[in-house]
Amino acid sequence: MELLDVIKKAIDEKKGEHVIKYDFRSLNPFIDNVILCSAGNIRQVHAIAQNVKERAREYGYLVRSMEGNHDSRWVLVDLDSVVVHVFLEEERKHFQLEKLYADLPCEDFTL
Repeated sequence: MELLDVIKKAIDEKKGEHVIKYDFRSLNPFIDNVILCSAGNIRQVHAIAQNVKERAREYGYLVRSMEGNHDSRWVLVDLDSVVVHVFLEEERKHFQLEKLYADLPCEDFTL
C-alpha cells in the first residue's frame, strides 16, 4: 500500500475531519506532501496521530518523529517525505496554515 493511502486510511479510521493534502515538491526538496487534519478534542488529536504512526510502521514506512505531548492541541507526525499535522479544530483556525500554503497545489484528502 502506498504511504499516502496508508495515511488516508489511518486518519479515516479515527474520524479525522477537513483533511487536505498539499503538494510541497516545488517548495521543499525533502518533503513531497503536507497533510492537515482536524479533530474535535485532544484525545482524538492524539488517537489520529498515533494511528498514523502505527499504520505507517505496520506497512514498513519510516516514522522520523512525532512532535507533541498528551496535552498538545497540535501534533506533527514526520514520515520522511510526508508530514502530517493533526490539529484541534480551534488550533487549526488560530494558526491558519491554509493561508500560508495558499499558493501550493492542494486537494481534499478524505476517503
